[in-house]
Amino acid sequence: MCGDPNSVLRFAFIEFTDEEGARAALNLSGTVLGYYPVRVLPSKTAIAPVNPTFLPRSDDEREMCARTIYCTNIDKKVC
Repeated sequence: MCGDPNSVLRFAFIEFTDEEGARAALNLSGTVLGYYPVRVLPSKTAIAPVNPTFLPRSDDEREMCARTIYCTNIDKKVC
């Protein structure tokens, strides 16, 4: 979890073992967690940068990104 220490909200990148798990997580966008609805979006990068430009170049890198989501508006009291 990351975020401004003065903010009540946090964000996270979450990598799943398969694309189905990531797709299921995307359906949770808008779910209230604590006091705020979380936003769940597809990630454009993997958690560990896969190359210097941060964009996927190979099929393996694209597959890693397909399993990664970006979640924001996470209430820090929930963490």
